[in-house]
Amino acid sequence: MHPAIIAFSQADSKLASLIELIGDLTLTPSYKPFESLVMSIISQQLSAKAAATIKARVKLVIPNITPELVLAAEEEAIRQCGVSYPKIRYIRDLSTKVITGEVALDNLQDLDNTELLKQLTSVKGIGAWTAEMFLIFTLGRPDVMSIGDAGLQRAAKWLHTLADRKDGNYLGEVAPNWAPYRSFASLYLWRAIDMGFVDSGLQVESCAKPNLEQG
Repeated sequence: MHPAIIAFSQADSKLASLIELIGDLTLTPSYKPFESLVMSIISQQLSAKAAATIKARVKLVIPNITPELVLAAEEEAIRQCGVSYPKIRYIRDLSTKVITGEVALDNLQDLDNTELLKQLTSVKGIGAWTAEMFLIFTLGRPDVMSIGDAGLQRAAKWLHTLADRKDGNYLGEVAPNWAPYRSFASLYLWRAIDMGFVDSGLQVESCAKPNLEQG
């Protein structure tokens, strides 16, 4: 059993109930951090289907996504893939900053979350949310909480049946209890949305465990 699940069972009975409903979720780090960032920029404000199509086209133009090859690629060739001109500028800015060392992707293990977020958000087109998703899904950092993620806020409110807040920061009430595994808590909150629990009108203890043997 992952230490996060053990910690949650002691720190938050509601989250423990959600974990029991959903089962094991894990973080799988990527070994291509630069490519992940480029693809994150390309995917912004697009549906999953549209993003997948455009990313596949970009991979045909630049099969090996490196800073040097991004800068060497013809801008119009990237544009013909469906990438907007602003996003092309963003991925070129990222490429330049990686080459100059302003964004240090070669020694990610030496940077804490705060420093890495600072470097990433210095790149045009990379905001806090994109940087936080990179830390969670590409690097597998265990203790990241995206306060600006509306889905997480909504799920946290549902999980703990919290009263309405003018600032909308429901995570601020409960997320401190989830350290040092807040990324894992995020995975379960996102999955709770995907599985319909958050919009079910039921408290977590009343939600039915999905029958995975069907179908």
